[in-house]
Amino acid sequence: MSENKVDEIVDDNEKMPPKSSKSRNTFKDFFKICRAYYDELMHISKNKEPSLSKKDIIILSDVIDEIVTYSNELIELNFIKQAKNLLDIGLVTSDFLLKIFEKMVEEYQAKAKKENNKENLYIVNHSLSEKLRYPLSLKLRLMKLNFKILINNDKDYPNAEKNLKEIIEIQTYLKASNYNLASSKFWLAKIEYFLEHYNEAETLALEAKELYENTQKKKKPDTNDKENNNMNNIENDKKNENNLELENNISQNVSNIFRFLAQIYLLKGDYKNAATFYENGYYLNLGRFGAENPDTIYFKTKLDALNEEFNKYPSIQGFKPKTNNEMGSTKINNNNVAKNYEKIMHKGQAETFSFKIPSSSLLEPFLLTLYRIDHNPNIDRYSAELLFGNILLDKQKLSKYLRLKGNNINNLFYTDENLNIILGNLKISNGYLVFLDKNLKSCLINSSCLIKKK
Repeated sequence: MSENKVDEIVDDNEKMPPKSSKSRNTFKDFFKICRAYYDELMHISKNKEPSLSKKDIIILSDVIDEIVTYSNELIELNFIKQAKNLLDIGLVTSDFLLKIFEKMVEEYQAKAKKENNKENLYIVNHSLSEKLRYPLSLKLRLMKLNFKILINNDKDYPNAEKNLKEIIEIQTYLKASNYNLASSKFWLAKIEYFLEHYNEAETLALEAKELYENTQKKKKPDTNDKENNNMNNIENDKKNENNLELENNISQNVSNIFRFLAQIYLLKGDYKNAATFYENGYYLNLGRFGAENPDTIYFKTKLDALNEEFNKYPSIQGFKPKTNNEMGSTKINNNNVAKNYEKIMHKGQAETFSFKIPSSSLLEPFLLTLYRIDHNPNIDRYSAELLFGNILLDKQKLSKYLRLKGNNINNLFYTDENLNIILGNLKISNGYLVFLDKNLKSCLINSSCLIKKK
């Protein structure tokens, strides 16, 4: 990279990024410092017997630490391009650092083999394997932040998938905790879902669930030592607080996985498994967070809706279509599946109204029935006296609004994510239905509700 190219990277924005909080260097100066270390490591890595002093390693560790800290600061202030440039040079620097360490490992291994000492070779291999943890740990920090940009800012799911798979490989090598590995696998499951790789998403979500459930809690210190009893009590309180927080986090994550898996099974037409995961989610949240918790209510509503349909149409219980390797090639729109899916009624309550949304075929409009909210617990929220009206939306326009892609998009209209987008852009105010998004309003075919014009 030439000096002119460096200037082009750091000077092509009207608004200048802030200085680094750690070194107080400007972005341009710090980028050039990073470039200098990158050049030096690239040169060292080409040597047959590369080496780094302890001082070199400390300096490089500080530089990469500042890249991570400074990139986070830039992301928070929306200097995304600059953060990406820093992370890019940080990642190639960490790759050269890893290459140097690997050559050093090979050199020590060769010496141990030459001595023909199996015990010594085992010790060397174990020791050097531990030494590789250092460059891999640095790279992991950079890759996690790079993933954050890919998923949150770029919405670049293919590269986010590639990035996250490498993160999981490094975490596995470093023997990361089950909790951290589960978090990565669940994120990967969500990316596969976005990429419409539903079978892979299902497998990864189940793996994440098992890892969360097998996360080890911190052990309590021994309280038999009377001299240290007061200190141990303090430590016990902290451990208990940490364990309670960990348990709540695990429960919340597993609850999210149950919701995610139920959604996948609905897309597959496997309503029995969908009901099972709604039921699991209901009892998990009921036991830990109580009946009034929003997640408990969500799972109960979904489970009740499915059970109601099972009672009306027993034939859909246990129905599961044959699937190929990818859901994209699954024949999910055959007559049986279409008929069964159309019997599912989505019900719930938004901020200003209750609603019913029956699943319909692709050729039929999207129907939404709205009910006024009455806080009297003795009145059925879906009673005729609370009926506000119906609206019909054009599915062809709605698919463009929701950015749906693929051959089997009809079921996608009824996922939680897309229903939330639609419902979140509607409200009842002063006897009128208000569209908060004009693009959603353009999908309207007909309405029995009074629509507010502006």
